[in-house]
Amino acid sequence: MPDGAAAAASAARFRRAALATLWLALLFNIALSWVNANVAAINGSVVTAVQGLVMGLALGIGLAGRRGGWRRWTLLLAGAGLLWLVLSVLRQSVELKFLGDVVLIPAFALLGTCLGRRELIRWLVLAQLLIGVIATWELIAPRGFASVFNVTAYYVNTRGIEAETFWSGEGEGLFLNVERPNGRNLFASSGLNRATSVFLEPVSLGNWTVVVLIVLVTLWGRMGWGTRVLLVLSDLYLVVACDGRFALVCGVGILLGVPFGRWAPRLWPLVYLPVLVATLFALRATELLPRGGDTFAGRLRKGVDYLGRLEVADVFGGQSSASIYANADAGWAYLIQSQSLFGFLAFWLMVVLMARERTAELRSFVNAMAIYVALCMPISYSFVSIKTVAPLFALYGCLIAVARRSSEATGLLGLPIRSPKLSGAGVWAARPALGGS
Repeated sequence: MPDGAAAAASAARFRRAALATLWLALLFNIALSWVNANVAAINGSVVTAVQGLVMGLALGIGLAGRRGGWRRWTLLLAGAGLLWLVLSVLRQSVELKFLGDVVLIPAFALLGTCLGRRELIRWLVLAQLLIGVIATWELIAPRGFASVFNVTAYYVNTRGIEAETFWSGEGEGLFLNVERPNGRNLFASSGLNRATSVFLEPVSLGNWTVVVLIVLVTLWGRMGWGTRVLLVLSDLYLVVACDGRFALVCGVGILLGVPFGRWAPRLWPLVYLPVLVATLFALRATELLPRGGDTFAGRLRKGVDYLGRLEVADVFGGQSSASIYANADAGWAYLIQSQSLFGFLAFWLMVVLMARERTAELRSFVNAMAIYVALCMPISYSFVSIKTVAPLFALYGCLIAVARRSSEATGLLGLPIRSPKLSGAGVWAARPALGGS
């Protein structure tokens, strides 16, 4: 076989393996829930092992493929491992969860270097359709969905949550906060539960809708109108289905911030997090951020309070694992305690600065992701969940790899890549002049 044909065949194998791994990352939880409900009870160790396997596959495929940008992700992986070792010695305990939180990022970014944008768009469309169908089934027939997957039993067995915590009645067998009580944002009086789909809990479904929006604003110009309409309408449907308060707020932030951020200085996204922190602390000081209550503002206040209570031992990662998990509702407090202030700052710098290439798509993506991570940090540590990390950082790795290949092919490596002027539908990302990947 000629060298070119052999290289093409090898790249195709890596793409198939990478796509299969993304499916595993998306579906392993609902698959394990079915096994727990219908075959045999499983525990948290099984879930950890399966997630470790998926993460290992992503890492192995990415390292074996060694596509554009792989060295920077490998260096990040080595740095994260070294920091984890130092903090483990400091705490005198080994917590694999904290290592997994940061290894997930370079692992799926490396996986993404093996993919093209077209493959990721096709995968996203299929995933969105599957998620929408399962969410609809869950809303129409919650008892049928619960009988097949018994989400309550799955979380009791694998997460140690007390069975009494879960909502019973019409939604028995579903996640604990799927009730849509009065006071929620969307159709509180409809009688419908909040959809969870393949994620089994509504928060992750809301985060998924933000991921889809990030892909839309990044790759809008590479999608046909049918794909755009399908993804936009299905995403709006899923936001309503899961009653996602964070998804609504974050979506507005992304839609307002990305068009401006595309033309702002490259380092502009760095300011999102410090400005948000300063604003929230100012609102707390003036009592304009209410305390308590199951509202988005109340969650923000709780996140600010957690951050304000951190002590020296917390900042340098010296706290016990139990006290770190107690702050899991505030993502930035959790990340500072689990990774130290140095790891927290390194994570934020990585989000913004990992893409040295200056393509329009990368500018859109980095701005959108920075807004998502900054807004998520006060209320949850789900921004380091495999459910969000897998597709999001696969796209990050893909965009960097594509930009590097484009630079090398045109002999412009190291120079800015200027995108064509936008017109019409290309609001966020330019349509390629020639094919592209």
